[in-house]
Amino acid sequence: MVGGSNSAFLLPVKLCLERGAGSRVWDTNGREYMDFLLASGPLILGHSHPRVCEAVTRQLSNGTAFHTLNRPALELASRLVDIPGCVETVRFASTGTEAVMHAVRLARAYTGRDKVLIFAGSYHGSHDLSIIGYRGAVRAKSGGVPDSALEDAVIARFNDIDSVEASFATHGSSLAAVLIEPQQRSLDPLPEFLTRLAQLCRSSGVLLIFDEVLTGFRLAFGGAQEYYGVEPDLVCYGKIVGGGFPLSAIGGRRQIMRLADPALQSAPNFVHISGTLSGNPVSAVAGLATLAELDKPGVYDHLHRLGERLRGGLAWQLNTHGIEGSVIGSGPIAAVRFSDSDQPGSGLALREAVNRELILRGVLAQLQTRFYISLVHTEAEIDFAVDAFGGALRAAIERTSSAEGLLAV
Repeated sequence: MVGGSNSAFLLPVKLCLERGAGSRVWDTNGREYMDFLLASGPLILGHSHPRVCEAVTRQLSNGTAFHTLNRPALELASRLVDIPGCVETVRFASTGTEAVMHAVRLARAYTGRDKVLIFAGSYHGSHDLSIIGYRGAVRAKSGGVPDSALEDAVIARFNDIDSVEASFATHGSSLAAVLIEPQQRSLDPLPEFLTRLAQLCRSSGVLLIFDEVLTGFRLAFGGAQEYYGVEPDLVCYGKIVGGGFPLSAIGGRRQIMRLADPALQSAPNFVHISGTLSGNPVSAVAGLATLAELDKPGVYDHLHRLGERLRGGLAWQLNTHGIEGSVIGSGPIAAVRFSDSDQPGSGLALREAVNRELILRGVLAQLQTRFYISLVHTEAEIDFAVDAFGGALRAAIERTSSAEGLLAV
């Protein structure tokens, strides 16, 4: 495996996982971890949920892939359309990256424009346009991305409506879309930011695309659209919608989505959306089973209570240990910022040290020190994670002369 990793990130401790059940995972040495990584977010029901496993096992004996319409995919599409919001029709893909890529193409084809406004520090997958603004850079954060990709990217600052208005003043007539994580890297939008953004888009003929790969079915059953009360023109789903299996979806207004209709292949603005395993029945039944569990009464109240408990505990630990920083997120998401500075890399040394110590204490979280909460996590497990975080802070600080010195690295 190149670099000892299957992603762009490397864990601070060598780790190879073998199995997962509920809120726990075990490595190949038999060591148990409390899992707040949840496969980078898809497993909101926890590992090996009985309803998901039963649905998948049943489907395996009926076929794994057809590359044609199949009943589970049609049922999942219908489920998505029934949710209040912008989705009038859908198409499936296999990854969040693909969903965003197709949504951008739809916007460009529909408007006849090329430029896309994205936000510094956002993350929208691995295709050329999406990776430009990641980690706050106004350049590609990957080799192999041509400089020409920058020409159609307009960068604004999240939660800064003045920077958005300035971008519209300069590029509004050539903008096809605004692509945004409604909750960017766990940071909530300021009041009215999304509302004003939607107004700007409508008045300029620009499409608003919500990347809900992360927030979809997590903040609320209706995702960020429901939680923040703003509807985009197009939405991208991933992670949870596939129930831990490879599936993503692009949904939106019918007049936009119809550009992907194969009957329009001869039209100059036809948008090619296709993939060998897109909408495969195994992923679809896993998604249906997951959504059925999430649509039960009280689910999101429970997830939000756990999230509040975790964020409060993490913030208390930061304050107790005199660490500059904050805890952000909402719903079943908590993320630690180890510096109040907006500069990329601020607090990086402390974050990396804490991440390492968390793993050594049996807690697995994202490398951005982001915690995802599942429906099977308990209050006791939340408290365990908070205590482990406190121990990780102490150990990280002790390895340096002072917390301030570490933050300055």
